[in-house]
Amino acid sequence: MLESFIRMMLLDTTPLRVASADILREWCEYVPLEPLFLAMQDTNERVRSAAKWVLADVGAHAPQEGLMPHLTDPDAEVREAVLYALGTQAPVAMVLEALDAPEEGLREVATYLIDMMGVQVPVELLITMLQSENAQRRAAAVRVLGTLGEHISLELLIEALQDTEENVRLEAIRALARSSERMPQTELRTFLDDVNQSIQREATKVLASVGDPEALSIIVGWLHADDEWARENALVWLCTPIVDMGNAIARHLPIEELLHLLKDEWWPVGYMTARMIAMLGVDAPWAELLALLSDPLPQACNAALHALALLGAEIPLSQYIPIEPVLIVLDDEDREMRRKAAEVLNYFDVSVPVERLLLHLDNENVEIAGLIAKQGRQEGIDILVANLRTRDRASFAVAALGELGEQAPVESLLAALHTSDTFVRQRVAVALYETHPELLPLLVPDLVETLCTGKVGPLLEPQQDIMIAQALAALHSPHPTLLAWFDQALDSSYWEVRMWAIIGLSGMAPHVFESTIEKLQRLYNDPESASVREAAHRTLETLELRTATDEHWG
Repeated sequence: MLESFIRMMLLDTTPLRVASADILREWCEYVPLEPLFLAMQDTNERVRSAAKWVLADVGAHAPQEGLMPHLTDPDAEVREAVLYALGTQAPVAMVLEALDAPEEGLREVATYLIDMMGVQVPVELLITMLQSENAQRRAAAVRVLGTLGEHISLELLIEALQDTEENVRLEAIRALARSSERMPQTELRTFLDDVNQSIQREATKVLASVGDPEALSIIVGWLHADDEWARENALVWLCTPIVDMGNAIARHLPIEELLHLLKDEWWPVGYMTARMIAMLGVDAPWAELLALLSDPLPQACNAALHALALLGAEIPLSQYIPIEPVLIVLDDEDREMRRKAAEVLNYFDVSVPVERLLLHLDNENVEIAGLIAKQGRQEGIDILVANLRTRDRASFAVAALGELGEQAPVESLLAALHTSDTFVRQRVAVALYETHPELLPLLVPDLVETLCTGKVGPLLEPQQDIMIAQALAALHSPHPTLLAWFDQALDSSYWEVRMWAIIGLSGMAPHVFESTIEKLQRLYNDPESASVREAAHRTLETLELRTATDEHWG
């Protein structure tokens, strides 16, 4: 099968060459280098780019002697891929040379490798780099020096605070953030009112991370900005970690400020604040979050649930809060609130009363269905399977089914491999690998047959029909042959073919056959897919409206 993908990289169809390269990237240690170097000469930029990243990944598992000669290749993209492949084994001199390269890709990989090499780069060389005319070299040197701790003098980094280039000054501030108790707070405070917003913001964050009162006061001011976008952006900046300091700012900010922001009318502020609170881990304000679950402001309850979900992803919630307040939220009238509550319940390591869950089971709440399915109830599994045949909820349903182990319905997951959504297909493959790994090898002969002969087998046939339906729908042509094809596709055994045929018909008024209208009316009650039913409903409304309009102007 490996040879088939290598041959596909030589075909004259660009998408196939790119797709083959992407697949080979997953088989790093088994792929020979020679075909990849050949693909790097491809005339198509997309193919070269795909081959470059395969070469970078595959090369990391290959003997160095097969890569070193290509460090002098005249093609900059080849040199870039080889440097990525060699990683910290790349010659320091070649990495430093790449820092000065005119090609942006080479400069990026060199900067990346300097960071990766760290202590492998002699301190004397780093100090020399600080005097370089190349700002990227100076910034890279400052960044690495900042990782060396007590092995270097802070004066080198303090001097870099006065560099003429903004990026070097930013790296100096971040490097000093690593110096913990040695941090020169006096020097950094001079940047709290810097005219350069990036410099001012970064210095403020660094000082706030060690509890500097002036810096914390500035941040509180950001969080009280009148403009909701300003508040949101402030939280985005604060949630972006400074080097390895993680949750330091969240621990120093007054907790009442964060709790107040959970009630912000602008919901992204509440969600970003939830992220800040989640950084506190076991020290989160558990009682206050629970109290917000009964707050009359829906945005406060939603943000509190989001914080609990983020905390639950790292901490068993049962150890810190009772389950009952979250169960009460299941009675909320808002479907999104119920969905969020079910997500939080998933992080309790105690059994959730299934009777309480069944009261709120509906066709669209994948989270509640997942909780019920995990307790072995067929009602939950049936809802998850039904949601595999939807455009919007399939990926969530797959994730929930993947948690059921051997209980996961094999046939339904295999059928979901036919979907046109690449992300869903990938999640289905993962779910099958986790629940029924013995089935995946059985699919290989069908795929190999397609690769070798071009003849589409049972596994891919529905996708072929879906792609035809999508292509024809994009034409918006009422040609009788196309109308007949859509009419026939409405009888397809695969829900997504029916759905795309319905979508294609939506622009065909007043040319749609009467028999086709009758089929659409029947699909309004399609027994298999909610997405088919929704598409039929919208298309019938559209056809009626356009027909009425045409008759009016006629």
